[in-house]
Amino acid sequence: MSLFARLQALLSAHPSAPAPEAGQTPAAAAAPSAATSASAETEGAPAPPPVCTRYLPAGQVVVREGDPGHSMFVVLEGRVAVLRGGDHGGNTEVGRMGAGEFFGELALLTGTQRTATIVTVEDAVLLELTQAGVRELGKDYGVKGEQMQVAARERLLADALRSNPLIAALPPEVQHELGDAFVPCTVPAGETLLTRGQPGDALYVLLRGQCEVFHTHSDGRQSAYPKLEEGALFGEISLLRSRLATATVRTVTPCTLLKLERDVFKKAFLGQPDLRGALVRLGLERLKHTIEVMGETK
Repeated sequence: MSLFARLQALLSAHPSAPAPEAGQTPAAAAAPSAATSASAETEGAPAPPPVCTRYLPAGQVVVREGDPGHSMFVVLEGRVAVLRGGDHGGNTEVGRMGAGEFFGELALLTGTQRTATIVTVEDAVLLELTQAGVRELGKDYGVKGEQMQVAARERLLADALRSNPLIAALPPEVQHELGDAFVPCTVPAGETLLTRGQPGDALYVLLRGQCEVFHTHSDGRQSAYPKLEEGALFGEISLLRSRLATATVRTVTPCTLLKLERDVFKKAFLGQPDLRGALVRLGLERLKHTIEVMGETK
């Protein structure tokens, strides 16, 4: 049984949510804490208990995309919708979850931001767990916090595998090793990840968000490249060719990324001949693009 299957089993074994008091509907039961639930991750909000049952009415925002993740949730009753923000504002529904499913564990266990907004689509009962709550339940089922953090990183890497063929080409045993080596991180909008003319320190995989790429000329003019979208891999040119970054990469939106340090990159990637060749080709294509951009703007 996988670690996350074990986690789901231990959570489902937790006693069901108690029924609301007589004369009190689930929505009414939620009323005193609905605002707290909706804003539990904002500054100044009281810290939730380790394990807490939440009765929420339809249309209640449980967590918001981009907020820090201080807890995870298990759906005991009802359904919730998963919404993600688009490039031009607004949210798009990308899925729904029902009883027995859980969400928010990746942000909680890896210290990254929420990658989606979750809203109840009908009256729902959710079990909320903080880090302490997860540890508390895990004690009785032999699941350690360190194991869960590794599994969370592996799930983040799995997201990258689905969208990036270069990483998917790695042998299974190397992919497993990278589950430990890739470090998840969240970066606010406007942050520079790579600076043209400076050495690159890591390989990045963009899991959520958007980055702009541009070349700054000696006279201050900027030439833009196509934006980097989810699943994009960057930083490989500096690492492969031991040279300075050829362009500047800056976050346009808050981003969730996987970061692989230089030494780990060399050990994991450069020992795979086929993958090294693919990375070299990708690097050459980007160098060619850089030369073309510079030529067009002279």
